[in-house]
Amino acid sequence: MEYRKTEESSSEADLMVKMKVIGVGGAGSNIVDRLQLAGLAGVDLAVVNTDLQSLSNSLVPEKICIGKSVTGGLGAGGDLEVGREAAISDKTALEKCVKDIDLLFIATGLGGGTGTGAAPVIAEMANRAGALVISFCCLPFTVERAARASVAQDGLDDLREVCNAVIPLPNDLLIQASDEDASFLDAFSQADAWIERAIKSLWAMMHRAGVMNIDFAQLRQVFSKKAGKTLFGLGQGAGPDAAERVIEDLRLCPLLHTPEFSKQADHLLVNIIGGASFSMTDAQRIMESITDEFGQDANLVMGAVIDEALGDKVEVCVIGTSDVSSKTMLRKPRIASQIKAIEPEQPSVRAEDVQIGNDGSGSRRKKRKTEQHEFSFTENAPKGEFENAEGYLFEGQDLDTPTFLRKGVKIPL
Repeated sequence: MEYRKTEESSSEADLMVKMKVIGVGGAGSNIVDRLQLAGLAGVDLAVVNTDLQSLSNSLVPEKICIGKSVTGGLGAGGDLEVGREAAISDKTALEKCVKDIDLLFIATGLGGGTGTGAAPVIAEMANRAGALVISFCCLPFTVERAARASVAQDGLDDLREVCNAVIPLPNDLLIQASDEDASFLDAFSQADAWIERAIKSLWAMMHRAGVMNIDFAQLRQVFSKKAGKTLFGLGQGAGPDAAERVIEDLRLCPLLHTPEFSKQADHLLVNIIGGASFSMTDAQRIMESITDEFGQDANLVMGAVIDEALGDKVEVCVIGTSDVSSKTMLRKPRIASQIKAIEPEQPSVRAEDVQIGNDGSGSRRKKRKTEQHEFSFTENAPKGEFENAEGYLFEGQDLDTPTFLRKGVKIPL
């Protein structure tokens, strides 16, 4: 009897949504280290860095030093291309790190080398492995040089190409949200607190039985399409009028008042956690306020969880996404071609290499020299006003490349 109970428990554990947080680069590692100290249960933690010395000081058990052959373990030197190359060079280790993960959170800082370059590579690997990927990224201070801000923007664009949701946290905001006498470390811990609250809210949504449950299939449906700017806010309130207080706190949340955040959402995910006294009337009041503020016509998914340990306290987490396009055709990520470059190339079959038989079947034969005169086309032909536009990838083919070029067809004069 005991054996059967153990076996059932193991089976239930296998069905649980597997969540993981990966800190990439120095800033990301610091965030995950603080999550380790907070004792975040039910979520696996890992850190990835090119700086071996910094990595050795991390409190997280799972550590991956990438790009030893590229940087010698000395860091990326603020060069995002070095960070990207480092991640690609250790593709196998990173793929193992994201394997069998359902919901992956990536925490990183943008504007440097490792986080900016490696985080999008890891996100794309996880996305290909079937994970839902949500990225939290800290942006540089305004007083930092413009070049760093430009690098951060490049990294943010890359993350949006391969993540289901990207939540930027401007460093300027950390200072404004902190007390005047707060230390430098206290200011940065504010970002960690927001990330921790968001992850805990989503964890409770997936793992605790609630008044209104959300399963992983619903969560994935909310983030099914490529998203542009993301709406993200947290609020909390306590006392007899906790519902009104949490609504007001959410409206004042500084995360909802930055240029990088969407004001309206096509998809809204709302999770409310309240104490034993929390009522459905309170939940309805909060939901009405949120939809009025952020999207009355949005695709809404709501979860409500009761946690008796909260007493008369109520917490709410809101994540919204705005669709870039309703089409399934995705803009080709800038890092995709580099990841594919390290994979063995499959031999291509060109039109002149195939002998067509009477039955219509084709057989490979040795390439013969083409004797006829042919038009000379190039894939790098000028595109006019669309010169700087990225290509479109559909079913593995770049649609910007003409069909006859993709299939190797020669056009005789």
